[in-house]
Amino acid sequence: MPIIIAGIILTVFGILSIYSVSIYESFTVTVSLIAQGKQNGDPSNYFYFLKQLRNIASAVVMAGIVYAVPIRFFQKNKNITIIAVVLMLLQLAVFIPHVGIVLNGARGWISLPFLPNIQPAEFFKLGYVLFLWAWLMRKREKVNTKEFFISFIVLNALLFLVFLLIPDLGTVMILGIVGLIMCRYAGAKIKYILRILFWGLALGLIAGSLAGMVSDRFAYIQKRFTYFISSKVDPQAKQIWRQNEQALLAIWWGGFAGKGYGKWLQKFWFIPEAQSDFIFAAFSEEIGFVGNMVLLWLYIYIAWYFLTNLRFVKDEHKKMIGIGILSLIMVQAFVNIWVNIKILPNTGLTLPFISYGGTALMVNFMEIVLLYKILKGK
Repeated sequence: MPIIIAGIILTVFGILSIYSVSIYESFTVTVSLIAQGKQNGDPSNYFYFLKQLRNIASAVVMAGIVYAVPIRFFQKNKNITIIAVVLMLLQLAVFIPHVGIVLNGARGWISLPFLPNIQPAEFFKLGYVLFLWAWLMRKREKVNTKEFFISFIVLNALLFLVFLLIPDLGTVMILGIVGLIMCRYAGAKIKYILRILFWGLALGLIAGSLAGMVSDRFAYIQKRFTYFISSKVDPQAKQIWRQNEQALLAIWWGGFAGKGYGKWLQKFWFIPEAQSDFIFAAFSEEIGFVGNMVLLWLYIYIAWYFLTNLRFVKDEHKKMIGIGILSLIMVQAFVNIWVNIKILPNTGLTLPFISYGGTALMVNFMEIVLLYKILKGK
């Protein structure tokens, strides 16, 4: 149960964060909805907080379904899962009217009647782990051959092309790192992993730069990397500069012990998307270094607990799935934090269990339940 308890504590941490940092943006959103006639009543400071509570309820239901399904079901139906999600993403990439919608510049969303907006890229992450697990287990004897790495690069290039069409560069980066971790666990040598990493980064930077020059649809990728190198850029990129600058200020002003829960200023629109991408920085102002260390310890505890108990799992297939799922959580968590402290350029990725979001939180709950089931041998 410790791994489930850690997930619950992270979720509670997220609820407290959203309740505090989303006040201004909740008020702004509800004012806009009332003006458009989409909502009645008075503006609310708790729009995102109340929606997150509903998201948690949906996530608990989905986690219960996953808990009731044996791991072997996912092992037997891995190809069906990945094919279904890839087809869904391809439909979004070509943008089907009234189904695929644009949110924050990305088209990777589905809008269905009577349901919240769904982001299939989050489900694809789990599908990718199941797919890559099956592929690696078949190729395990060849993981240190040239043939294997060529196949690995081609396979991932085809899958990631879908995300570039959306575009969703953050998911490409996360899955690329997770794929390399799973290769390493399957027995690939470090020198081969480093070669793939080097060429993947080099080709990704070149492709992103060329895409930004060719089409405005990909221009944001170029601007984010340009700003990361130098803040002396055009006015549009200065918005990115402002977001990162205010995030750093929030963390700095939080100091050692923070300003206190519910206090200080950066959440009042100084940090855009305070309840999602930059929730770590926005809440840092209130909880300080001490609170952030508690948050980091919870993530590290999940990894430590799972890895130290993984030796008791006899099924190599389940071990591989577990390593992939754990990598998804840990890589995304630390990438988000590194973006907040400007070690990495903006990626648009949320902080697992903490940030506001429906589909992402649902998948986080599914991931933690699967890790639990793997350790329990269910």
